[in-house]
Amino acid sequence: MTTDAAPDDQDSGRGTRTGVIIVVVAVIIGLILLTKGYGSSQSEVSTASGSSSKTSVVVSTTTTLVGNAPASVKVKVVNATNVQGLATKTRDRLQTVGYTQVAVGDSPKPQEKTTVYYTAGSEADGQAVAKALGLNADQVMQMPDPAPAELAGATVLVMAGLDLS
Repeated sequence: MTTDAAPDDQDSGRGTRTGVIIVVVAVIIGLILLTKGYGSSQSEVSTASGSSSKTSVVVSTTTTLVGNAPASVKVKVVNATNVQGLATKTRDRLQTVGYTQVAVGDSPKPQEKTTVYYTAGSEADGQAVAKALGLNADQVMQMPDPAPAELAGATVLVMAGLDLS
């Protein structure tokens, strides 16, 4: 004895198949648009009237780097001024926001503006330290070779200038 499926069951199965097909087509179209539609960061749009004027659209992207937790970042703060205790004062500011591994020292070369240096792979940590000190992004840069001060294992070096005093 064979039983035929009820008409409602057949319609339900057909609706499910149709839904799956629509989703698959939408995913494929989305992937095509992502790979082909965003191929360059600059595009030109011309007017429909056929005139020779062109409008350039520039798309800007921002990259957010993910850093380590402040307590795990090794920081060295160097007093690059004649202001007594500036490195200690700066270390104390960093400790209030969670930086626990902060060494201090002095630099023989005074400087007006504070600079935060980071070692390779520690850019996000350098940016986070600068932000904690209220510094601008242009004050953060990669560590030069040789380093301006002894790092003693630190991955971020703060050359504390007069702007932190």
